[in-house]
Amino acid sequence: MNKDCRDQVKPHLHPGEQLIAVCECHTAPGVPERPVWLRQPPRSQESELERRIKSRLPGAVQRFLRPREPKPMGRFEQQMEGLEQAKDDALARAVHGKGMHGGWESQAGQFLVAHYTAAYLPASTLATAFTDRRVLVLADRAKLWQTKRAFEVQWEAPRAAVLGVRANPKGVFQRGRFELTFADESWIALVAEVPTHAESFAVQVGC
Repeated sequence: MNKDCRDQVKPHLHPGEQLIAVCECHTAPGVPERPVWLRQPPRSQESELERRIKSRLPGAVQRFLRPREPKPMGRFEQQMEGLEQAKDDALARAVHGKGMHGGWESQAGQFLVAHYTAAYLPASTLATAFTDRRVLVLADRAKLWQTKRAFEVQWEAPRAAVLGVRANPKGVFQRGRFELTFADESWIALVAEVPTHAESFAVQVGC
């Protein structure tokens, strides 16, 4: 178990809660991209410190860091973009294998909705943690000037809502891949940052 990752999770535990296993990871290739209907305008979440730091940067850098306002789309444009995205998702599944089982209303789908709506830009690095009470997924929200990870809780569920971890599933050739399986039999595919951690993570979870 990665000690730095474990130390990042500990502050988010409830009193008396015990950490069982944690794995630094990211969503697997083949996981559906953010659908058109989940797109949202940028949300201003900058602290006063962030604003002061950015104000001292060169103008070109400030413009680069400023989120772009999405162009409004008509219904026809939304339909066309939705069809195009469906084709891209199908191609990704064909190349990398299925990345999610269950629709958007399933537990796996709601997991992905939480991932896409937690911030304007989805976190590229996650930490999946099992405790004796809950399953947590934390997202790295470190700022550009921060040299260490800064994990924040992005999603959580009671322990009973998650059946467990299925590491290195058959028929998929992705080193370090594991599937988080839910009580409704849906699942989401993730990939351990260190491929060899996937198997040990599943063993530690014990499901």
